[in-house]
Amino acid sequence: MLHHVQPPQHHHGPSVSWFRLVYDQALVTPEVQNWKYAGSGTEEDPFVVVWIDNDPRNPMTWPDWQKWYLVALVSVATLAVAFVSSAYTGGLSEVIVQFQTSQLIVTLGVSLFVLGFAIGPLMWAPMSEIFGRQVLFIGTYAALTAFNAGAAGAQNITTLLLMRFFAGSFGSSPLTNAGGIIADMFDADQRGLAMTFFASAPFLGPVIGPIVGGFAGETIGWRWVEGIMAIFTGILWIAGSLLISETYAPVLLRKRARALEETNPGKIYKTRAEIASGPVQFVSVFSTALIRPWKFAASALAANSVLRSLFGMAFPLFTSYMCANPGIHWARCIPALLALMCLPMPFLFYNIGPNIRKKCKFAAESAALMQKMREGR
Repeated sequence: MLHHVQPPQHHHGPSVSWFRLVYDQALVTPEVQNWKYAGSGTEEDPFVVVWIDNDPRNPMTWPDWQKWYLVALVSVATLAVAFVSSAYTGGLSEVIVQFQTSQLIVTLGVSLFVLGFAIGPLMWAPMSEIFGRQVLFIGTYAALTAFNAGAAGAQNITTLLLMRFFAGSFGSSPLTNAGGIIADMFDADQRGLAMTFFASAPFLGPVIGPIVGGFAGETIGWRWVEGIMAIFTGILWIAGSLLISETYAPVLLRKRARALEETNPGKIYKTRAEIASGPVQFVSVFSTALIRPWKFAASALAANSVLRSLFGMAFPLFTSYMCANPGIHWARCIPALLALMCLPMPFLFYNIGPNIRKKCKFAAESAALMQKMREGR
């Protein structure tokens, strides 16, 4: 019972309501229900659920305006997280006075928030493969807003620091999943401009944050600095809950397969991923996400992200002492000298990198896999 499935065309599909597009992840329309899927509907030969022609649920076929408003929304959501990380500094002096503590302890509010950037993605990236991007955004951004509000009402320095750490951990989800949303909607040769907008967000946030935080801290106090953060992220959470649709194809097709089984009792529907590797297991997805980056080339990006966050956590703790002891000029020169020392590294590894990879069995496995993909096997 085979049907030739043509690749989806990039134009409008059947009209569906906005509510269904955002909240009905399966989106079983009459066209989806009546589509002739490959297979017989048995456990041994299940129906293979794929995108139908002009499928309104396929993110790749959405109109450009729909893709770009999502790009804008997730980019601003990422900017907001970076904004929250740095705006906190605008109220440091008042926090020191109110809680009678040292500058080093208060600065931990920045360091612990950035530490969350290193810890959070270890959870959110694999969870997005199980639950999808939409649920993860709504849940983590709600937590980010709640912890920002909790920081505004903190009655002691311990509570404030804990609120900051958890805000950073939950707020880190857009850093990993916003790029995934863009990749879900655009072909590889079309996502360059979208990724440019998204990539600029983490750099704009730390620029805007101290300006807004400093002004608010001087005029209305540190609690309102935290309050502004909570209001900002809260507005984005509401907007995201109303406007962000699920974009991760494996989750969408898996939900559709379950919905088709409910409407067609006795028939078995599975996605190609389920047929190839079985049902998605929570533990296996987490173990794969945690172990695979240490083996394959993606470890370079993963290590870069973790190290960047760890350095971002540590530097605020000793930069003030650098300015006080060696002096302002040396405090500025030391990071410059460190950067200068790293300058030869790319050229060095460009020359010796192939020899290093020859000694790594995982690099050989990755190279063999890429060769098979190029040959179309």
